[in-house]
Formats: sequence, structure tokens, C-alpha cells
Amino acid sequence: MADIFLSYARADLAKAELFVAALERQGWSVFWDISSLFAGQGFRRVIEENLNAAACVVVLWSETSINSDFVQDEAEVARQNKTLVPVLISAVKPPLGFRSQHSDDLSQWDGDVSAPAFLKLKRAISDKLAQHQAQPATTPTTSATLVVTQPPHPKPPAQAHIEPEMVLIPAGRFNMGSNDYKNEQPIHPVTIAQPFYLGKYPVTFAEYALFVKAMQGQLPDDRAWGMDKRPVINVSWENANNYAAWLSAQTGKAYRLPTEAEWEYACRAGTSSLFYWGDKEQDADNYAWFSINSGSKTHPVGEKQPNAWGLYDMAGNVLEWVQDCYVDNYLQAPNNGKAYQTLDFAARVVRGGSWNNLPVNLRSAYRYCDDPIQRYGLLGFRLAQD
Repeated sequence: MADIFLSYARADLAKAELFVAALERQGWSVFWDISSLFAGQGFRRVIEENLNAAACVVVLWSETSINSDFVQDEAEVARQNKTLVPVLISAVKPPLGFRSQHSDDLSQWDGDVSAPAFLKLKRAISDKLAQHQAQPATTPTTSATLVVTQPPHPKPPAQAHIEPEMVLIPAGRFNMGSNDYKNEQPIHPVTIAQPFYLGKYPVTFAEYALFVKAMQGQLPDDRAWGMDKRPVINVSWENANNYAAWLSAQTGKAYRLPTEAEWEYACRAGTSSLFYWGDKEQDADNYAWFSINSGSKTHPVGEKQPNAWGLYDMAGNVLEWVQDCYVDNYLQAPNNGKAYQTLDFAARVVRGGSWNNLPVNLRSAYRYCDDPIQRYGLLGFRLAQD
């Protein structure tokens, strides 16, 4: 069972996704209907079982959820179980019966896990989890029932993991985008105020396989090209985020997907040219696997030359998921390096070009998008770390 049960109204899906991503980055598991219910399950039974088993129930109060019978019922069960952590995601009062319990105000929160409001919520959740773990488990009995007492959330055995090689990316400022395509306009200045780490290579099958083993899942299809040091493919945006959350929990470090601005800043590595090696398309063979030289497949990471900051395969080999929601221009793009979030979560940004792309798609400004549940042989990712 999950550590946290998330209760929300479907109209607030975009905000709910921000919470799920942030909570999973802390190493906690989250039950919510989008990724935790599967075809053929009796959803009422599954929801009730997980609601009662959760150590903490986070309820998102909004204009819609305060009028939802489902959310109110879930909140009432959580209150009775003493697992309720109410959160305001818009300027509303909780329903009658829930106003005597303090609600954390995250109505202006944009997904930043370092924001004071989120850190306060994190402490409240940690307290609930600690209280739950401290309570002895009990089993309803009759005179003929054998009672077996176990911890409610036994810690799993330590899992093997591989920490990716990371490159320190310095703070700085750059001009993001280009005038070549509409979705790369307008060119705009972005300031990366704090240094961060970015994976030296895309995440490989060897690294990802340990996560799959720990989750008792199934490895993505490698299309018979080979695994080991080849970049993992056939992974969705959700898979990539789940891997980052798992690795964070294993290591105690804050792994995540890079923002789109961080990705382009690191890719350019101080350049303003079409490609990170300059403006000559014919030099691509030295730096990238793409449609002309790849043999229609991925290749082990690190075989081509890196950019000026020591990052490999930023162009070609696989497209890479980043955090941001996709829109077809930069008119509202943040200028501080943070991810662009919108109410429409139908598409996420992918960057970098792939083994199947033409040289024009290897440009540092090139951007594309895909549905966050999409998986295919061009898609991989690399990690960032705060």
C-alpha cells in the first residue's frame, strides 16, 4: 500500500500532478487514480482499501472538490483514521465539518519543492507517517483467530542501484530559443541562478534495470538492439519521474528531470551557434548518432565527442524527456530556469534529437513534444540533481 493517498477533484488534475511529482521526489509512494487504478479492478473497493491503509491522506480543497461527495467522503474517513492532511489549492473555505482543522495554503504553489509552503506541508506529512509507523498493527480477532502483528509499513530490503555520473553545471545566463521555427520563438534571456548537476549521459538500460527489478516490473523493449550501456528507450515521462523518485529514495539525493531551460543551457555549454559544436551540419558525425550514421538504432552512450561542458549525447541517440509542459511558443516561458507548467498536461517537452532524426533536429534549440504516457524507441531521458 502507498504511503500517501491523494484525494482531489478531477477538474484539479493539473494541480494534482504537481503534488504527485513533488511527493514522489521525496521518496514517498502516492496512491491516486491516474496511475494506481488498472483495468478490471473494482475501483470503489481498491480506493477504500488504499484509503484505509494509507499512513497519510492529502486532500486538495478547491472550488470543485468542496462540492464533491467523493472527496468529502474520503476526507471524513481520513479524519476518523487521524491521517488527514488538508491543503488549500485555491482561495476557498473547507466544507462544513472540516474548518476546525488547519489547512495548509498552497493556492499559489507552482511545484517548487523548495518553497516554504511545500516544506511546511512536507513536515506535516512526515509527522503523519512517523505516527503511523509508531502504532502497533492490530488484526480484528475472534476467540478462534490467530493474531499476527506486523509493522504497518515494513522497510524493504536495500536495493542495488547505480548512481549516474553527474556534471556540475555552473550558474549563468543565456538566450534561449531561435528564430528558425515558431515553437522556438521568441528568443528570450534566461538566468540560471544556482548551479545544478546534470547526467553526463542519458540513463542506460543497466541503470534502469535495477529500478525495474526493485519494482518487480518488466524491462522496456530494447528492439533487439542490446541493453547494458545503451540509453534506455520505450520509457514514458511518468516512468522517468518514477525512476528519479526511486533513485532519490535509494541515495538520499534529489534526482529529477531537468527543466527545459536547464537542458538547453547545459546543451549549449556557453555557445550561441546552431549546434553545440558550431554551425556546420557536416560536423554532426563527430558528436551525434542520427539518421545518416546510426544504422537505425541506438548506440552505447559516450561514444561520440562531448560538448564543452563534458556532456555526451545531448544531440542524437535518444530524445530526452524534460519536466516542462509543452506550448508551441515561448511567450509565457519563465526567465528563471524553472519548468513551465500549464493546466493542460496533455503533452510534455522532449529535447535533443534521436538516432532517427535529420541533422536539423540536432540543433541546440530543437524542441518537440509527446504525451506523457507515450513510449517508443526514440525516447529516453537523463537526470538532473539539485
